[in-house]
Amino acid sequence: MGWRLLDVDTDEQLKAKYTDHVPVTFVDQQLLGYWFVDDDALRDALRSGTPRPITDDWLLAHH
Repeated sequence: MGWRLLDVDTDEQLKAKYTDHVPVTFVDQQLLGYWFVDDDALRDALRSGTPRPITDDWLLAHH
């Protein structure tokens, strides 16, 4: 299972959408939460389902 770190300040559209919500956590292309990381919810989300990576195409389509 892999993960991807994105700095929202490096992209103007991401910065406009998420800068007041960091950290923002997505798992398998689904928003898990923002402002803090819920360890239990993150652990559960990572254990369930088949991982779906967040590609650049997906990012561009969702911001």
